[in-house]
Amino acid sequence: MVNVQPLRGLRYNPDVVGDWGAVLGPPYDIVDADQTDRLKASSRYQVAHIETAAGDEIAEAARTLRAWRDAGAIVQDDAPSYYLHEHRFGDGLDSRVRRVIFGAVELTGWGDGVMAHERTMPGPKATRTALRSVVGADVSPLMAFVPDPDGALAELFDLAAELPLLSQGTDPMGDAHTLRRIDGANTVMRIGDAFANDTIYMADGHHRYESALDAIDDRPGSRYVLMGIACADDPALVVGATHRIVHGEVPASLLAQLGRNFRIAESNPTDLAASLPDGSSSLGLVTAHGAWLLEPTEAAGRSMPDDVPDAWRNLAPAVLQHVVLEPLLGIDAGALAGGQAVTYTHNLDELFRAVNDGSATAGFVLPAPTLQDVIDTADAGSFMPQKSTYFVPKLPTGLVMHALD
Repeated sequence: MVNVQPLRGLRYNPDVVGDWGAVLGPPYDIVDADQTDRLKASSRYQVAHIETAAGDEIAEAARTLRAWRDAGAIVQDDAPSYYLHEHRFGDGLDSRVRRVIFGAVELTGWGDGVMAHERTMPGPKATRTALRSVVGADVSPLMAFVPDPDGALAELFDLAAELPLLSQGTDPMGDAHTLRRIDGANTVMRIGDAFANDTIYMADGHHRYESALDAIDDRPGSRYVLMGIACADDPALVVGATHRIVHGEVPASLLAQLGRNFRIAESNPTDLAASLPDGSSSLGLVTAHGAWLLEPTEAAGRSMPDDVPDAWRNLAPAVLQHVVLEPLLGIDAGALAGGQAVTYTHNLDELFRAVNDGSATAGFVLPAPTLQDVIDTADAGSFMPQKSTYFVPKLPTGLVMHALD
């Protein structure tokens, strides 16, 4: 049973901060130092002043949030509410609108109504635990989805979309957002009941969820974490691909070695992604000498370790790790954790540039997993390899916050 409660949300006050969309920002893990500096310089109220804090900056972030609340730049709603967020992204015919409902989800161990599909790393967790504890609020929302098999929640989304607008604006990335408050007693009860009868699958925020578990204290709100939850059948709930950029040595015989486990076809780099269906086990390889499509054979399946779970052994990240990176390039889990041998990108142009300018020795283009792959892995109690999923776009930070006090 999942316990998703309404919350007295902390929200930006446009009368003080000005353009509501301009003070929203990306979550901490997708911005670099230069982007962070530009965001901070754009407004004294930019959420990056808090969201990106680490180390000694965390105490200052806590003071900043208190000052914003004291100045009325951040206000807290009187009544516990859910919040409907609509996120418009994409261009032209590819424009989409994704809906989530924000609520406070009671923290439980994985598998107790809240399901994980990805392993976490200790470094990011330590920073997020400290930020949550010291700042005293969930600033950056987690993103999740529910199957909603009877459509009860989707119906409530439709009803909530008719409520008056609370805030609207365009964020620094160019995406448009609206926020509506849901505080009618009957609707609040129905939303809570719909969640209670469903299962939550994490989309983005595994580190922040585990950090919140580690940060539970005597503050009543600390037992809950802010989450934006979508319905699985929302066509705008998009799972993207995460590609690998290899920086270590690649043997001249790599193609010949790959031929033992893959059918290899020469390709144009820009055509690789279109040749990789979502959820497939095929890979694209790019080096300074060309590009190739790699389709696993039965031999690849036989070379997979026996302890790789059935739920994801046929997904491209698993095939890449266990059939290519470890046996052929000597890049094991320890090397991956070090962060030097392989880096990750969602942008194919970035991968191509790295190979072309010599900062990378090879790039592997991966297909996106499907939503069902995520569900199957989580239901099996298993974890995909690091950086297997990327839900696009991520929820921005600053739409609504959750106070722990």
